[in-house]
Amino acid sequence: MEINKTAIIETAYDGFVFSEMIQLDDCKLYRFHNETGTGQMRYYNLLEGIQLSYNELNMESSYQKIEPRNGILQIDHCSEGCYEYTLENDEHAFLGKGDLSIVDLGQVLFKDSCVPMKKYVGLSLFIDIDSAQKSIDKYFPYGNINLLKLRDGLCKNGAALIIRSRHEINHIINELYKIDERVKLPYSIIKTIELLLFLSLIESKDTEQFPSFSEPVYKATQECYKMIMKNPFEWLTVKDLAIKFSVSESSLKNCFQCISGQSIGSFMRKNRIKESAALLIRKPHLSIGELAEISGYESQSKFSKAFKNIMGRTPSELKKEQFTFLGQKIT
Repeated sequence: MEINKTAIIETAYDGFVFSEMIQLDDCKLYRFHNETGTGQMRYYNLLEGIQLSYNELNMESSYQKIEPRNGILQIDHCSEGCYEYTLENDEHAFLGKGDLSIVDLGQVLFKDSCVPMKKYVGLSLFIDIDSAQKSIDKYFPYGNINLLKLRDGLCKNGAALIIRSRHEINHIINELYKIDERVKLPYSIIKTIELLLFLSLIESKDTEQFPSFSEPVYKATQECYKMIMKNPFEWLTVKDLAIKFSVSESSLKNCFQCISGQSIGSFMRKNRIKESAALLIRKPHLSIGELAEISGYESQSKFSKAFKNIMGRTPSELKKEQFTFLGQKIT
């Protein structure tokens, strides 16, 4: 099979400056960094016109002003975290955990982008429509995959569309994250063709515009997130938070879900338990009852159950590990 002589991303993202590009045996590694953190993309050639990238960002922003090239489809899947775009109307749009987006690069321009949680893991398919169509017609002629028709159907009027997490997509995409290295290339090609076949069947009613939020809602949600992080043991209701930050409950819940991938309640519970675990590590002499009370639980048994569900072990087990590490006995 023919493969790409040059990386599509290097021409698709004209003007993007990578800190480092390393050619490995089976892929090309792109690294970039700035004052907010680091990121990298592992880039694989599949067919001529189709390339797959595994992306990991541990930074607040990887944005650089570029000129996207026409004729390129970019399909992104978010496995962990969230990616945020600032649209031309100054609204904020999000790609969250489990979501799949299809973007006609030459038609959609974002003013800015960032990683709200400073963590994003996902993959991207870069498809040069003209050359990829030739490859698909040559090697998979019975698939009846028409990339122009797919683009026109899913990206009407140049819009970037998103497909919310659903089991049909997860079944295909999740396989791409755990491929045996011995069959990585052929299996990646098969799963990519399977995804394109599935997308060819998607109707417009199954897609939606990128969910976007106004600047006031976005800023209120940011402040809400900061407050929860700074006050992990304070029990707050969505109503309390909405009133405090002068935003509707529904807008706050929807925006927070997009940013964190979790409901406000679920995020607070997990954050509270994680902070209680950190507190126990710092102060292993605290009793489980004291820790439960600090965490706002009236029942020690309910606290221990919630702790194990999130941390994978009970607070007593963590406490024992800490004393063992310190060479002390539990009293």
